[in-house]
Amino acid sequence: MRTVILAALSLTLAHPALAQSPCRIQGAWELVSGTVGATTVGWRQLKIITETHFAFVGESEDRGVKELKTAADSLQAFRTMFSGGGTYTLQGTTYTENMEYFADPAYLGMSLPFTCRTEGDRFYQSGTYPILEDGQPVREVQLEEVWRRIG
Repeated sequence: MRTVILAALSLTLAHPALAQSPCRIQGAWELVSGTVGATTVGWRQLKIITETHFAFVGESEDRGVKELKTAADSLQAFRTMFSGGGTYTLQGTTYTENMEYFADPAYLGMSLPFTCRTEGDRFYQSGTYPILEDGQPVREVQLEEVWRRIG
C-alpha cells in the first residue's frame, strides 16, 4: 500500500497538471481585463456564479450619456448594456456556460466551453466564442477574460 501511495505522489509531483485543483468560481466577479479576438474590451462587467447558475451584466465604459434626463437619454444608455445567464457545468478546468438568457436569441441553448483557472482572487476564462450572422455561425473569435473576486 505504501508503494502505491508513494508512486501516486511522485506521479503528481512530476506532472503538476494532475495536481491542479478545479476552478473555484462560485462568487461575485468584476471583469479586470479582456480581449475578443485582437480587440481589448471596453466595457464594465459583473458576473455572479452560484452552485448551478451564472449571470452577467455589463455596459460600455462610454455610455454616451452622462446624465439621464429624458427617455431618449435612457434608451441611448440602454443600448450600451448587455446581460445573459443560465446554468453551467464545471469539470476540472473546463467551465461550460449553457446560455438560457441573452439579448440575441440565436445564442439561446448554446453551450460554450471555456478553460478556467483561479489564482488567489483572480478567475481566468479563455476559449472561443462564435460570431453569428442571421443566426448562423460565420466564425469564431478567441475570448480571454480576467476577473477579480468581489464577493
